[in-house]
Amino acid sequence: MATPLFQPASTWPVFGRYDVIVVGAGPGGICAAAAAGRLGARTLIVEKYGFPGGVATMACCPYLMGFGAHGQQIAGGIADDLVREMDRMGHARMIADPAHAPEDAPIGDRPLRANVIVTIEGLRVAANRLLERAGVERLYYTSCLGAVAENGAIRAIAVDGVEGPGLLHATTFVDASGDAQLVWRAGGATREAPVEDSMTKTILFRVGGVKNYYRPDMAKVFDQLVAEGNVPYPEQDRFMGMAMLNPGEAQINFTLTAGSALTSRALTRMDGELREQVLVTVEWFRAHIPGFEACFLVDTGVGVGVRAGRNIVGLETITMADVDTDTPVAEPVALGTRGYGGHSLKGFVAPWAKSHPGIRPIPWRALLSASFRNVAAAGRAISCEPRVLDTFRLMARCMTIGQAAGVSAALGAQAGGNLVDVGYPAVRDALLAQGAILAAPVERV
Repeated sequence: MATPLFQPASTWPVFGRYDVIVVGAGPGGICAAAAAGRLGARTLIVEKYGFPGGVATMACCPYLMGFGAHGQQIAGGIADDLVREMDRMGHARMIADPAHAPEDAPIGDRPLRANVIVTIEGLRVAANRLLERAGVERLYYTSCLGAVAENGAIRAIAVDGVEGPGLLHATTFVDASGDAQLVWRAGGATREAPVEDSMTKTILFRVGGVKNYYRPDMAKVFDQLVAEGNVPYPEQDRFMGMAMLNPGEAQINFTLTAGSALTSRALTRMDGELREQVLVTVEWFRAHIPGFEACFLVDTGVGVGVRAGRNIVGLETITMADVDTDTPVAEPVALGTRGYGGHSLKGFVAPWAKSHPGIRPIPWRALLSASFRNVAAAGRAISCEPRVLDTFRLMARCMTIGQAAGVSAALGAQAGGNLVDVGYPAVRDALLAQGAILAAPVERV
């Protein structure tokens, strides 16, 4: 007999005890769990869907952007390992520009200086293999309902699985939920992005039957149609699409709407709007974009793609002033860039967008919760002003941030649960031993 959901949590069964629990198996969560497992921590990763990958698999976006900048690779470590695994499987290629299509040749041992396209199923399988090799226990089909917190620490998370509700205890936790669901549900300090600063919500989709995909030619026609006002959704004023690994397939990013990602009612409304837009868009592409005359809908995202919603309040917060003035970072754990302001609500570029040259590191303390001493955040849930999320939200960078969160959590578990007590030098050394890139490469002249 299942435990009734509305019984006091103290009466719920305990499903397990761990050193580290990672909530969310998106790109950041995968790398967080693998990093902790590689350091010997008994690690569990919890995911509400039945598979890993997050936005890359759930939202039909197997496009791992952010590995390169200024002609150099800036995201390494476990993210690099995962791509090499998929390359060996025949499920990954770097994107060749200007065509914006997969290269013919395998990646091999070349640096990842370009964005990477993978297959959705290949990523699901490769991520599971990566986690298994790291000794990580996986618990999918399980939602995080809340947490048991006391004295500035989370002691357990309350989950609901197929078998009913229960508790999972750990010494440290990683919030890789995307919208800081763990910290928020535990009553910790979080920051919500205003809708006008949270970027558009999207449902991506794939079409087949595309011929001679060459993005510059397609974008030229698209831009002319935008100038003429001959587009179904005028706010979408930038052509966004890429050829997939399967011949004749392309991914299209054209649907858009606005709203909060933090209520089920808003997401339900947006999901309905966006699915209507998908059908309109496919017909419009057939009629107007060369190469798409015979295209047909193959697949859509399982859910709404969210770029910004809620993040933690950390011991340090990345601000617009930091990015604009390139404030030095004393304790780098990953690398980002300095441009922000894409996917605005009235056009792709926001009125407040900035495009600064160069690389800026991600500070360690932006990952550490100000409310709970034993919690680190991964991916887009780290502490920042909403408008600068673009500097690090791309998937490859979320993966490197996740690795840093997992390392911090594993070392924190060994030290009794206080992540700050671990000290940055120990985190840095462990990250470097796992192949992370922490220093900006010298730009090519």
